Amino acid sequence: MTYNLSVPVNAVPGGAEVSDFGRVETVQARALVLSRCMLAASVLAMVLVDPSKFGRMVWLTYMSLGFYSVYAVFLAIVSYRLGWPVPPRLLHWADAAYYAFLLTLADGSHSMLYLFFFYPILVASFCWGLREGLLVTAMCCALYVTIGMVTAAQASTVPGYTLITAVYLFAFGYMISWLGGYERLLRRRLALLKEINNLWSPRFGVDHVHGSQLERLLEFYEGNSCALVLRRPSPALNYVMYSAARGKPGHSATPATVTESVAGALLSLPDSLGAFYHDPAGSWRHRFFGYFAYDFDLRVATDAFRRDCAAFANLLDTQAFVTVPYVQRDGTTGRIFLTNPRPGFSRADIDFLAQVSETMSTVVENMSLVEELVTKAADHERKNISRDLHDTTIQPYIGLKLALDALHREAGENNALSPRISELVQMTELTVRDLRHYASSLKDNAAVVGDFLVAAVQKQSEQLGRFYGINVEVKSDVSAKLRGQLAGDAFKIISEGLSNVLRHTSAKQAFVSILCENSQLLLQVGNEAGNGSGVKTRFVPRSIQERAQSLGGETFVEHRQDGHTIVHVTLPM
Repeated sequence: MTYNLSVPVNAVPGGAEVSDFGRVETVQARALVLSRCMLAASVLAMVLVDPSKFGRMVWLTYMSLGFYSVYAVFLAIVSYRLGWPVPPRLLHWADAAYYAFLLTLADGSHSMLYLFFFYPILVASFCWGLREGLLVTAMCCALYVTIGMVTAAQASTVPGYTLITAVYLFAFGYMISWLGGYERLLRRRLALLKEINNLWSPRFGVDHVHGSQLERLLEFYEGNSCALVLRRPSPALNYVMYSAARGKPGHSATPATVTESVAGALLSLPDSLGAFYHDPAGSWRHRFFGYFAYDFDLRVATDAFRRDCAAFANLLDTQAFVTVPYVQRDGTTGRIFLTNPRPGFSRADIDFLAQVSETMSTVVENMSLVEELVTKAADHERKNISRDLHDTTIQPYIGLKLALDALHREAGENNALSPRISELVQMTELTVRDLRHYASSLKDNAAVVGDFLVAAVQKQSEQLGRFYGINVEVKSDVSAKLRGQLAGDAFKIISEGLSNVLRHTSAKQAFVSILCENSQLLLQVGNEAGNGSGVKTRFVPRSIQERAQSLGGETFVEHRQDGHTIVHVTLPM
């Protein structure tokens, strides 16, 4: 049995984002809560039918059963209102203590009420795992034996029946705990596979998908580290490694390039081999059962790679690890390594991790296919938009420029309006040039790099200062990861923000901030109060907010006490 059968729900080291892998189904939680009410009613019926079995303290039995019945109904009502959540740990311990109290009021160990101990064992096992079930089983057995011994001493009888019943209680309690823990483990595994197999947005890229999946796998096993080493044959042979470590969330989405020698050492095992290894010095059990390897193609176990696995353990600096192959249909191959400071891997973990590896590769392949289809459709649509832009927008601007040129020549150099007309001609030329550049980049789908994004924002800021007298300060700290569609969308958001400053304020000072931080792109567009600014109207620019939401980001507007208005946009990279 693997060590993670008794991992509590939502126990995630390092404060990572929690995934409820072990959530109890609503139907099961409802049945467990309502069973308490049925047990209370059944005990009350037993007392009413034959109160003599409870000795002279029948009134205390009635009183305690009344309180327990009200308590059971109250818990059922609360659970119904909360949507039947998992019963808290304290409840099954309280139930076990109360059933022990009923045994003391009845015939002691000779009463059939000891069967009620199976209810807290059942709740603990199916809601909280094997370890919790065994603890409750041990406590119930201890309470039952203690009550039996005291009863036997008072009656001067041999406590043989008590010991036999205690063995029976422990045996069936262990079976229930094992089944409950195993059922909970299967639920957790299905939940993990479902979460990994969810639809992923192609916009985030393969790196983000690999990193997120490794973090989920690490969270599931409460491991020390999880790594994925890949050999990619195209466009050129290269080796990369994704790694997730406990207490360091968010760093797994950035792959590290590894040399061919290091990758060759990590990928030295056959592409069809899965294995786990435990340091034999850690326990006598690991000397005989600490290693297992299975060939998925040949479907046979093998002992030929024990030394290689020992070398891996030394290379990964761990006491225990499990590894399975990773294969994609495009020729990409690799291997997943999961390490844990607490040995406890089993053959079932190899099978499960092989399913996880296959699911991960399928998700990446599907995402690549969707991205290819979306790219082709977007290219076709961009070409259509580029042609429509040339025919319906650029041509009228060219006609306007020609008309302004004719008006400037007709007015002559000595006319007072000539300088203004000349500025309009220059603005029209710049607009036509920008439109042609935009149509060309739209047709060719040229990728925008972070440095070019900053240069484009600075160019637009210069135009605002030249034609409208608005001084824009640009601050930037961009990452190499900022490129492509995200950089283009960021430029559109900044352009819309500066356009809002021009159209809706009288400010002459503005600023733009572009910052890449913790896999997020932080954009700020702000302006001073301006002349004649009165009471500030609370607003959120709709177009900016809609574009940010489509990219999975957030938008909010800050109004400072000094009169500055700042639009904050946060986008995931």
